[in-house]
Amino acid sequence: MKRGYLYAMLLSIPLLLLLVAWQAGRYDELANEARRLEDSQESWVQENRKLEAGIRVLSSRERAEALAESLGLRKAGPERSLRVIVKPPARPAERQEGKISHE
Repeated sequence: MKRGYLYAMLLSIPLLLLLVAWQAGRYDELANEARRLEDSQESWVQENRKLEAGIRVLSSRERAEALAESLGLRKAGPERSLRVIVKPPARPAERQEGKISHE
């Protein structure tokens, strides 16, 4: 019985060492993948910042005014404005009471 226990212990030690080595290799692979993803994320963040800066430049009021001026456009004055007032629809109770006439 002691001899079987001894053989089991002697065989389990190398197996445990192999398991530890496999786990260390797996950890390194996952750490490398995490670093690669972090680098990729950083490049996406930098690209996003550049795009946001471009959007801010393209949508600036000064650029819009310069573009409008180059196209010969100018601001419309109050005399060229048309104001439209939309009345809210009548409530069903007002229609039944005859307060609103349909022409």
